[in-house]
Order: sequence, then structure tokens, then C-alpha cells
Amino acid sequence: MADRSSAGIDVTFRLASHEDYEAVMRISEGVLGNRDYLPAFFHRYIDDPDVVVFLALVGDQVVGLKAAILTEGGTAFIVKAARVAPDWRGQGIDGKLSGHQDEWLRQNRPAVRYKRATAFAPADGSNSVAVSILQKKMRLQFSMPFIEYQCGPGLWWRQDPAQLAQLDTTVLPDAVPLQDADDDFCTAVQKCLPAEACGGYDGKPIILVDWDPYTLSPNNMKRLQASSALWSVKFEGEMSLSIVTTYPATAGTQLCIDTYAKDFPTWKKHLLKHLRDASLRFKSEVICVKMFTALF
Repeated sequence: MADRSSAGIDVTFRLASHEDYEAVMRISEGVLGNRDYLPAFFHRYIDDPDVVVFLALVGDQVVGLKAAILTEGGTAFIVKAARVAPDWRGQGIDGKLSGHQDEWLRQNRPAVRYKRATAFAPADGSNSVAVSILQKKMRLQFSMPFIEYQCGPGLWWRQDPAQLAQLDTTVLPDAVPLQDADDDFCTAVQKCLPAEACGGYDGKPIILVDWDPYTLSPNNMKRLQASSALWSVKFEGEMSLSIVTTYPATAGTQLCIDTYAKDFPTWKKHLLKHLRDASLRFKSEVICVKMFTALF
């Protein structure tokens, strides 16, 4: 499929393959600094039947990428990655890729009914333009605090992870791997979500998993267990959930922790468990901790 940009350049589109890896890495220059996730996930995306990776080309040159994952039984999709080559940024390539992606999904995945996205809105307002553009195109449902911290191997608790136990002053049981995420479990975790998280067109609760929005359902919990570690703390009838995703990047191991808990002590119990496990597993590496935290 071909399209003509405002500069009179022919832009064509096709699906990506494993052989496009080097070209995609070249156009990813400067994206997310040295914490880019795409090098770790590109081949996995190509092999996943629920992920569609589109490329934009000028002649034989790859100038853009857009990857979409189908969720909710194929009725929704999330943009997993977006890239534009440095020399082509600001020239409408991303918008054309989005248009091609949406049209391709309408024609080839007719069950798709809606699109989900997550935007980063820092307190200093530095991303306000991008956020406002997204909100004009899509309806805002809810917001969650996001924390990011880089932990070098020289930190005291990295050198002796057992010392983290001194920070645990709760009487809560340990976080344990989630075994059976049934409807009752999802209903219990829903109590940890803001009311707005159930404001989607289908009225079902939504959680964020490493930036991506998913409906809180047994099917999605089972699906997420294939790529992430799911943990729970059960105490006095209350349930909590944490989802941990790790992947390598140039800056160090990326540790993404998304926690849904009713109170701070329960959130802290999850966090200390995951920090200790990561320190034992990645003893000499820098760990970049990224967290979405729901406390309601």
C-alpha cells in the first residue's frame, strides 16, 4: 500500500519480519535513551500471532515502525511500540503509520472494536502537548502514579538483600506466586482500582501492566503469566496483586512492578519481595525499577 507525504515522497507499508531487526534498531536511535525495550522484544513480537508489526518505507529504507497487540479476545488492540527514523521525525511518518495500522486492522481483524493507549504525564508538564493530543483522540479513563528509580549494585540493600527484611514491619504474610486467577480473585482485586478504571465502553475494570492496559479478567491473568510473574498477598479476606516484568536493556535490567493493593503496608510487602528477588537474581547488574502503583 502506498501513500504520498506532504513532501511528495512515496511512503509504502508492509509487515515486518525477523530479517528487519537491524533496520529497526537503526531507526530506534535515541528512543527511550538506553532503556529501550524493543531490542529485547522485537523477535518475540514477530513470533506472537496476536502482535502485528508494521513498517513504513521510503524506497527500500525502513523509516518507521508501529506494533499492535490484539487483546480481549481480539476485540481491542494496544500500540506496543512506535518508531520513526531520526532523519524522518516530524514529517508525518508516525501519523501515516497509525492510519495504515488502523485501516489494516479494520480490514483484516474485523472483530476489533476499540483501541487502548497509555500516556505519560510528568508533574512538570513537559509532555503536556502529547498528552493533550491523545486526549483529543481518545477518552481519558483514569490516572495512576508512576515511579522510576535506578538501583546500582553498590547500594546497601543490593550488597546484602537480606537487610530488606528489616524494613518489613508488617504482620502480613509473604507475597506468593498467583496460582488461580478466577472471577472471585479478580473481583477482590477490583476493590484496589480507582472507580474510573471501570469506565470503559464495556464497563469492565482495567489494569496497567508495564504501561499496557488490560481488562482485569481470568483469561488475561493467565495470558500475562506467560510473560510476567504474578504475585498475591491474601490477608483477612483482602486480596492484592503485583505483576513483575523484567527485560535487559543497555542501562541495565529493567524491572517493571505494577501493584494493586488497598493500603501502603500491603504495597510495601510486595515491593520488598520483588526488590530482594531481583537483587539475588541480578547481583552485579544495575536495576532500573519502574512502578505503577494503585492504592485506593
